[in-house]
Amino acid sequence: MTSVRLDQQRADMMDALYASSGRTCGTYTGLWEEFCRDIAANFRDTHYPELHAACVTAIGDAESHLAEKHAQQCIEVCRQYLLAGRWC
Repeated sequence: MTSVRLDQQRADMMDALYASSGRTCGTYTGLWEEFCRDIAANFRDTHYPELHAACVTAIGDAESHLAEKHAQQCIEVCRQYLLAGRWC
């Protein structure tokens, strides 16, 4: 990814965070840190069985053993991306 495209992606992300935050003050100060704290707490407190069940449902066949395996693999891939590098 080019640096220009990466910068645009980051700006788009900050705009989306601002819109979701409910802020109306026009400032982005502390927004990224607030998001990081929230996402870290959500990740820490995620109840794996609920996440797994939601992934199985999203895959589409809650009765399938394959759907359960795919959900586990999907969750692991997400963890690897979220915890990349130092935290894995």
